[in-house]
Amino acid sequence: MKSLLKLRPEKMTPEVMEKLERRGAVIRLLPSREEHRAGVASGEGRGEKIYAAPAQEGGHMLAAVEIDNEKFSSFATHQVNEEFILLGGRNERPMYLLVCLLPREELLEGLQKGTLRSEDFVLLDVVFNDPQVSFFVMKAGVPHGECAYGRGRPATFYVTESEGLRLDKIDLYQKYDLQILGEVQ
Repeated sequence: MKSLLKLRPEKMTPEVMEKLERRGAVIRLLPSREEHRAGVASGEGRGEKIYAAPAQEGGHMLAAVEIDNEKFSSFATHQVNEEFILLGGRNERPMYLLVCLLPREELLEGLQKGTLRSEDFVLLDVVFNDPQVSFFVMKAGVPHGECAYGRGRPATFYVTESEGLRLDKIDLYQKYDLQILGEVQ
C-alpha cells in the first residue's frame, strides 16, 4: 500500500522564495542584488559568475553583468548562443543594446573599408522586467554590445552562457564615432 502525501500550494511570494534560498534550493535572480554586482569602475562593463556547471555536464554558467560604460567598448561576438535575462533594478542607469545586422566578417570588412551604414545596426533602448521583450537568446556570431546612459547606479542584468565563452571584441570606434539621436522611436 502506498502512503499519501498531502500538499498544500503556497503562493510564490518573495518570502517563500527567500526561504527556499536560505535552504539552498534556489538562487534568486533579483534586480540590483548586491552580491551579484561585479563592482565595475566608471567606464567599465563586466560579468560576475554566479555559478558554473562542471565541464562534464556541459560547462554552462550564469553570470551577472554590470554596465557602467558610455561607449560600446565590449562590442563583440560569441561562438555560441547567449541567453539574456534583463531584470533591472531601481535607480540604475538605463542601458542600450546595440545589435549589428551584418555577420561578423561583413562587419569587419565594412569597418576596414569604411562602408558601414546606420541601417546595419539596431539600437535598443533596453526594457527591463517585461516578459514580452526582456528574456531572449542572442544567436551565435551576432555582433552586439551594451552601454549605459543617464544617471544612477550601473545597469545590471543576467546572462547564461557556456563557461569560458570567448568575447571576440570588435573596435567600432577605429573608424567611426557613434551618435545617439533624439528620443526612442
